[in-house]
Amino acid sequence: MRRLFFGEVKVEDGSKKWDYDETNNKTIAFTVPPGIKRIKVFAEVDYALGEPNIYVGASIKNKMTNKTWGEGLSEANDVGDNVSHQDIDSIVGVTPNKTYTLYFDCYATFGVTFSWGKAINAMTPTVEDY
Repeated sequence: MRRLFFGEVKVEDGSKKWDYDETNNKTIAFTVPPGIKRIKVFAEVDYALGEPNIYVGASIKNKMTNKTWGEGLSEANDVGDNVSHQDIDSIVGVTPNKTYTLYFDCYATFGVTFSWGKAINAMTPTVEDY
């Protein structure tokens, strides 16, 4: 006897990477793959160092809900020493198959990567945007 389970979706690992110039003051539509409940958002922020009073920031926001999917920064003091640095690194709780309209302000990064899969689905979200 063979059992069929209806409504089950095979969760596949995947990712999408955008280069820094593709995320400079841009709105991007992203559709969550089937079966995916969490998206890992990562972007390495440029390091402020060597010149005085530098501040760089980066962020990703949902244009519909105004929820921030990730924020990062780097800052140098008046003698050019780095005093603060944070990459974008978050786990976003999402709705499978839903399309999100996201505003990227990530020029001061090495690009943005969204990752997903079974292991990421099991993580606790740092941001909820269902």
